[in-house]
Amino acid sequence: MRKLSLSEWASLAEIMGAFAVVISLILVVASVDRNTAAISAQVSDASYAAVREVNLDLLNNPELFDITLRAAESLDNLDKTELEKYKAWLHIYLDLWERHYSWELTGLMDMTDSGWDTYFAAWTKRYVTRELWSDIKWQYPDPLFNEQVELALLD
Repeated sequence: MRKLSLSEWASLAEIMGAFAVVISLILVVASVDRNTAAISAQVSDASYAAVREVNLDLLNNPELFDITLRAAESLDNLDKTELEKYKAWLHIYLDLWERHYSWELTGLMDMTDSGWDTYFAAWTKRYVTRELWSDIKWQYPDPLFNEQVELALLD
């Protein structure tokens, strides 16, 4: 067996280095996939927690609970102060949807899972009227989000 020259050893080291780089890139990709899944799960948990908190606040506030029940029947059942409280409650919920929608657009949430959008669209259809949306939509500058709300109100 003949001895390898220095240039042959260098070539062999380059080949082994290339293999090491490929293996490390594969490991990085696997790690990024795991981290992405973990972040997505955290975002989903945050969505559940936020909706739960808003609903618990509603249940623990008899006045607001009564306002939402009467508003669901007709906005004429509310005085001016109650209507403003109702709009503030709508704003909180719509903020949750807007945040979730932006998470979808930035890739933090899986857009193929339409459960959240279906939930928020059904909620919007139940509690938001076209007149109320006209009053509060100025607070939502994103035209894509506005389109989602408009679609929910069309159904």
